[in-house]
Amino acid sequence: MDEHPNPRSATSSRPEDLFVELFTQVFGVENVRLLTPEFAVEDIHGGGRFIDFALRTVDERIAFEIDGLTWHIPDVERIAEYEDQLLRQNSLVHQGWRVFRWTDRQVADEPESVKEQLALFLERIPGLLAFDDFLPRQHGEVISLRSHQEEALEALARLRAEGNTIALVTHAQGAGKTVTAVVDARRMGGRTLFVAHTHELVKQARTQFRRYWSDATTGLFTGDVKDAEVDNLVGTVDSLALHLGRFGPEDFAYLIIDEAHHATAESYQKLLRYFRPRFTLGLTATPDRADGLSALEVFRNTAHRLTLREAVERGELVPIRCVRVRTNVDLTRVRFNQVQYNRRDIEESVLVPSRDRLIVETYRDHVPGRKAVVFCVNVRHGEELAERFRSEGIPARGVSGRMSRSDRAACLESFARGDIRVLCACDLLNEGWDCPDVEVLLMARPTLSKVIYLQQLGRGTRKAPGKECLVVFDFVDNATHYNQSLSLHRILNVPRYRPGALVLGPPELMDGEQATLAAGSPPTQILPVDVWARDFEEINVFNWQDAVAGMLSASDLEVELAAAEGRIRGAILRGLISPDHTLTLGERTYHYFRRDRVEEVREALNLPRVDDASIRELFLGFVERMEMSSSYKPVMLLAILEHVDDRGRAPIDAVVSSFHAFYLDRQRRGLPAERAIMRMAQADRLSAEDVRPLMLGMPFRKFEQRKYLTYDRQDLAYLRFASNLWRQLTEEDRTTVRNHCERAIGEYYERLDIKP
Repeated sequence: MDEHPNPRSATSSRPEDLFVELFTQVFGVENVRLLTPEFAVEDIHGGGRFIDFALRTVDERIAFEIDGLTWHIPDVERIAEYEDQLLRQNSLVHQGWRVFRWTDRQVADEPESVKEQLALFLERIPGLLAFDDFLPRQHGEVISLRSHQEEALEALARLRAEGNTIALVTHAQGAGKTVTAVVDARRMGGRTLFVAHTHELVKQARTQFRRYWSDATTGLFTGDVKDAEVDNLVGTVDSLALHLGRFGPEDFAYLIIDEAHHATAESYQKLLRYFRPRFTLGLTATPDRADGLSALEVFRNTAHRLTLREAVERGELVPIRCVRVRTNVDLTRVRFNQVQYNRRDIEESVLVPSRDRLIVETYRDHVPGRKAVVFCVNVRHGEELAERFRSEGIPARGVSGRMSRSDRAACLESFARGDIRVLCACDLLNEGWDCPDVEVLLMARPTLSKVIYLQQLGRGTRKAPGKECLVVFDFVDNATHYNQSLSLHRILNVPRYRPGALVLGPPELMDGEQATLAAGSPPTQILPVDVWARDFEEINVFNWQDAVAGMLSASDLEVELAAAEGRIRGAILRGLISPDHTLTLGERTYHYFRRDRVEEVREALNLPRVDDASIRELFLGFVERMEMSSSYKPVMLLAILEHVDDRGRAPIDAVVSSFHAFYLDRQRRGLPAERAIMRMAQADRLSAEDVRPLMLGMPFRKFEQRKYLTYDRQDLAYLRFASNLWRQLTEEDRTTVRNHCERAIGEYYERLDIKP
């Protein structure tokens, strides 16, 4: 879908203004600039369309739509308009947009729900969510490579000893930067990834690895060669960026980026955000950019931030203590999906006076007078809790996105001065808000979202004068194994709990406190003595979202194995294979497999490996067998071969036209086009818009699933043969394929007693 940035002056509606306000509250006013209202696009037929709001980042194209209820519940007279909107949405999805929709009623009446969904849907976009703002950037320096590389190596070792995690080595070409990087990686130890932007540089780097690190194996990862079982890897940035799923974020201890001044390029950003090495080294001959920015600054901004654990252990953020407060609230019947609770269920379960009373008593009895933030379920909850605090003589105020900007600013300023001691927040409190001297967080809002929990936690982790630590009170409700709300111990995967003890802190503090606890004495008295328990409690830190993280779903595994759709699920039902994790949500069941079991499953199901060596024979065999429940597969393949160019590409519109023409021609000759139950049996009643999704559905997906055909990455208006297949197909092979298709079509119609 072609894109045209905002060619007209848009008049915003009230719901759209409200949406911008909600977006601001979640992501901060500085990120509103990323939203483009009334973004002009073309649909798959060239028609002009407008997206209510478009958000485009390096890796994402996202459309936000705010609809009236009649779009979702159309009357008869508006069916055509409804179907036209569906075409627009399907066109966007087909062209790589992620589309999110809300009704104008939801934006106006359920703002907290919309904000929560925004945070969940966009959590994978780096730098957008403000919970990342409390995490420090990598520490690093620029090292100028002198004549003796040993000086640079000593400087790198010193940087790491001082806690630095990123560095940039600069010097003119040919000064030995690659050798310095290889030797330093060898001295530090651990698996190393070297990234360059050309095949030639990658091969040169492999030579240096083999020369200066000869006791370790070094493999290539380029377009044609993808070594796996090696100690170190050198690869092109584009190949690695396209196949990140083959690696875990912590697979490499040392990451070397050649030409680091290009770190703002999309492919480099993907790698730097994804991998989490112990040390990252950039190599460049041009440390200063034309725009005046230091290459190191660009590099640091692009690389991932420290994790919460890393930042606390290094003393960048305050240590964190935790008290778990059990309630008798029952969440076992609360409905949930893979990302959030049903909002109405959670409100009905949690908004009870006895639980609110417990929240206020917890603050009053254990941390009176300390600056605290309570995270609440909704606006009403925040207001009622604030009133309950005030009735106990505690200065408190509810704060929410529904307040005017001036009222909200005045409330936060009063809290910063200390006039208000407790803020009851119903949303994410992240619109550029920062109050480092917050000492206490009361987590009274059950959530399944790690991003929301961390975002809330980040409001209290900054350092401030006189602030020894952050105290977190987790209100733990009764739930099932799968719908437990997140807590600090589950977020940090800490299975042992002692009330008030440090959960996260620098190693010397953690070791000292554990020794004190073992001797039977409480640690520093920041809380009343009666909070501290004598015994540790074992916590079930199981989190099904973490349990399946990095696993392949059944459908993902089918794609990985180039297996037919439904093959894995069928094998599970027949008992041929067993998943590593099974999750039931409502009436649906999801199966997950560890990535290291791919080959085991392939062998168990006797599935062939689809690679450069086998793909041609597998494709020709698949076409020759041509298992058919309709005529669609061979007809589509003939249409593609009719229009394919020398690069293995065929325009979708032309293929659809030829596919449609085959059935129209049969009808013109007085022959049935297909079985009566098949849509192409009435080809003369179908438009190209009807035929396109039909063809790109089952017949095309059968070939795509097996990795024979795909969409062209450069231009989604084209279908193409897989590159490694097209390179091997001779003209004779293509003639053979055509013959197989024509034979299969003839046999199909004979079988149906429909003579051609």
